[in-house]
Parts: sequence; C-alpha cells; structure tokens
Amino acid sequence: MTFSKNTVRSTTALRTLLSRPGVLHMPGCYDALSARLIELAGFDCAAISGFAVEATHLGGPDIGLMTMTELTQQAGRITEAVDIPVISDVDTGFGGIQNIHRTIRAAENAGLAGVHIEDQALPKRCPVLPGRVLVSIEEASDRIAVAVEARRDPDFVIIARTDGDSVSFEDQIERANAYMKAGADLVMPMMVQYNDSSFSDLTPDRQMGVIQEAAAAIDGPVMYVGDAPEGYSSADLGEVGVKIASPSALTLEAAVEAVRAVLEQYRSSYSSAGYFADKPNRLKAGRPILDTVRVGYYLDLEERYTRQRA
Repeated sequence: MTFSKNTVRSTTALRTLLSRPGVLHMPGCYDALSARLIELAGFDCAAISGFAVEATHLGGPDIGLMTMTELTQQAGRITEAVDIPVISDVDTGFGGIQNIHRTIRAAENAGLAGVHIEDQALPKRCPVLPGRVLVSIEEASDRIAVAVEARRDPDFVIIARTDGDSVSFEDQIERANAYMKAGADLVMPMMVQYNDSSFSDLTPDRQMGVIQEAAAAIDGPVMYVGDAPEGYSSADLGEVGVKIASPSALTLEAAVEAVRAVLEQYRSSYSSAGYFADKPNRLKAGRPILDTVRVGYYLDLEERYTRQRA
C-alpha cells in the first residue's frame, strides 16, 4: 500500500484543473477528515472554509476570531492528509500589508494551492450578518497586489473576494475588475445582497441571471461560493460562466445535522440504534473509519521495518 504525495506540486495541479474547460467543483472542508472524505468521493480539489474552521476549531462565529497561525496550522494538517490541491479562506489577510505578505508565505508553507482574500474592513464578519464595512477599492487592490508579490511559487492562486454586493451590483463589478487589474487570478463576488434586495429573495431564475451578469461583466474567471439556486446544480453554474463552484458549508452542515440528530436520538433513548437503522452502509468506528484514514499504510510501514530487523 502506498501513501505518497502527488509528485506534481499542488499549485501546478490546481492551475492545470483551472485550464480545463468547464466548471471546477470544489467542496468546502474544515479538517483533515472532511478533506479526506472529499478526496475519497472523487473530487479533484477542496476549499478550506473560514466559517467552518472557526465553528469547528474554536466553536466560534465567523467574525474574524481565527488567527493566521491557527488557520495555517489547520491548513497544514489538511494538506498533509490529501493528495488533491486545497485552497483556503484567509479573511482579510490578518492585518495590514506586512501581515498579508506573511500570510501568503505561511499559506505556501502549509502546502496550500491558493487563498482568497476579501475587501472587508476589520473587524470582518460573515456576509449573512448585517453591518459589513468595506475598505476602499485602492486599499483592497493593494491587498491583492502584495499577495501576488509575496508568493514565491508563481502557480500559487490568488483569489480576490469582494463583498461589494453590500453596496450595489455596480460597486461589486467595479471592485472585481479592479482586483483583476491588481493581479488576482480569479474573483469571488459574494451573492448575499443584490442592490436593495436580498439575493435569496430573488427567484431562482433571476438569481442565475444575476450570476451570469456578474460572470460576463468581470474581466476574469469567477468563483461562486454557496449552493446553486434552487432547482439548479453546480454544473448549471458552469453554463453561466462560473469557473469554480464551491459549496463551502456543505460538509459542515452535513456534520452538524448528523451529530445533532444522533445526539437527540441517543438522549431520548440512550441508544443510537434508531438513528443508524436506515444507514446500514455507514462508516463504523473501527476498521471502516481506520481504513478511510489509511491505517493500512501505517500498518504496512510498521511491518516492513519490523521485518527488516528480524
């Protein structure tokens, strides 16, 4: 049994994936196990969700509580566990220009294939919360420019996130294009507001129309975060011009719902049998989960070196 890292750099692997036609599906992860499950499911890449890491690592909300060191240490554990390229949310870069420069170097050292940096002011907050405040286009463009300058690997991907939707659709597009000019490889426009409306209040067809308008107006490839509008799939997002489709909270939502439900079942009956009754193919604690996390490799390693000493 082998457990070898891909000989191709993760950054180059991601660049190759991005060069192919069609949409790139990039589910969100938050720890090494969720990333491993994404890889085993057959996905070519994964994205570390800042929202999910703050929730699982700190038990805290997505308001910028995570430090750069905490995030990159978690990223290092994740990239070590998988052979697919992984990108990560790095919020606003964890400070000023000097901090952003250091963040990019730390992200590279953690084995990440890329990051996305946003244009919110500190303290930043989850887009679903009211009160997002943005820095100027000039300051945000400098964040992207210094990130590009800081990377040592030219294949390391810099994605510019814009929360310009909190101002207007026009501001969002203006910011996205400014960040592309500053050197971003992709832009991630948030889709929480649409002018004076909530994006979720638009009909699914209109939501797809707005995504298509944004993709057409932005002078570069677009990353879309979240589920596709109701009735549509991530593949449909590719049809309207999206390059990366990333349901960033997918694994977190599944995990939270599963843990919540099994604990409710266990609390009511002090047995998990009812919860697992309709899940005969679940991965059980013991050999099934151990195999998922490559126990065979480690057992083989031990056996080979013990045999050599015999």
